[in-house]
Amino acid sequence: MPQFDNSYANLHMHSYCSDAYFAPLLMPRIAKSLGHSAVALTDHETLCGLPEFFDEAKACGLEAISGIEIFGMLDSIAKPVHVTGLDFDPTHPAIVEFTRKITRTRNENTRAKFEIALEKGIFKGITWEDIVRCNHHTDWFYSTQVYYALDKMNIIPLSRRYETNAAVFESPEANSVPLYIAPMQDVIKAIRAAGGVAVLAHPNEAIFPRVREMVDMGLNGIEISYPSATERSAKLAIHASVEYNLYCSGGSDHSGPLSSLGGPFVEVVHSGITRNDFEILKNRALG
Repeated sequence: MPQFDNSYANLHMHSYCSDAYFAPLLMPRIAKSLGHSAVALTDHETLCGLPEFFDEAKACGLEAISGIEIFGMLDSIAKPVHVTGLDFDPTHPAIVEFTRKITRTRNENTRAKFEIALEKGIFKGITWEDIVRCNHHTDWFYSTQVYYALDKMNIIPLSRRYETNAAVFESPEANSVPLYIAPMQDVIKAIRAAGGVAVLAHPNEAIFPRVREMVDMGLNGIEISYPSATERSAKLAIHASVEYNLYCSGGSDHSGPLSSLGGPFVEVVHSGITRNDFEILKNRALG
């Protein structure tokens, strides 16, 4: 593959360990068939898919680095900002303890929303214990895991998930259930403490005025190639990478052949970075 091809490394992907439906071992196989040479699994808030992912990537002849995607809060911004951690030590206490905490709070939030749905009669014939049993492959639970269990128990097929999803996970009652989102500085600190690169994921145009603030917190990477990028946001991301001396990253996220999701996510997407950018990141070769 030519070195200028930005699909050399796909460093933003999800499996059924968080909010997609492919097993981690399938991701390197698909990535290999698409021509990727390096990959990172960046499941939300959990590390549990990495061992299987690493083993299969090695079998496929791909270079794999560790990854995770975490939400962080910035003052005066209502919605969480997404950060991917890349190429860290997944056994380091800083990242293990941090992810354990946020995964626990995520699971508590999901269970509370699920119980509300039971009380309202949206779901029937299923318990929280059933959801845990059907998702033995992960320690992280959100809507994906709930609907995966509903499908396996022949209650609601995945193809009809969106008929009830909003009523369960986006209703006023669901939105009133508290969910802990870590401050941005804590997210970056945990990733950096484990030896990783903290990357601003799929930045939109509104976030660029805050990049300097995150750099001061320790942010040291930014995605420059991602499905939701506009021409302007992509240019701004490249400009930020130069201005703040940030590592470049990118990936397909929930879109394209490596996504197991349907609807608007079914599109031709080959986002990623060049071999040169990957080697700079991997070797921490920024000047």
